[in-house]
Amino acid sequence: MKVRMFAATIALLVFTGVASAEENLRGRTIASACFGCHGAASESGSAIPPIIVGAPAKFIEGSLKAFREDRRPSTIMGRIARGYTDEDIAAVAQYFSAMGGN
Repeated sequence: MKVRMFAATIALLVFTGVASAEENLRGRTIASACFGCHGAASESGSAIPPIIVGAPAKFIEGSLKAFREDRRPSTIMGRIARGYTDEDIAAVAQYFSAMGGN
């Protein structure tokens, strides 16, 4: 019984690590498109607001969903956000949030 519990715990930890790495890759891949307008490090004067590097994940998620659902006006972000699933939005939000150490 203890061996099964141990094996199940190890399997869960491995799966969680794989899922985390996959989410990080998904977030990083999506974020690479964002850097073109928002800047890779949100450099002063070279990025279109808002600064998203280090922004809270909830802010980024809420903003992207609002753009996607036409609840937030935009010229281009609504079109971009419509291409993302909820999972994509969560992954990119976590990625940007983690870049600032939040």
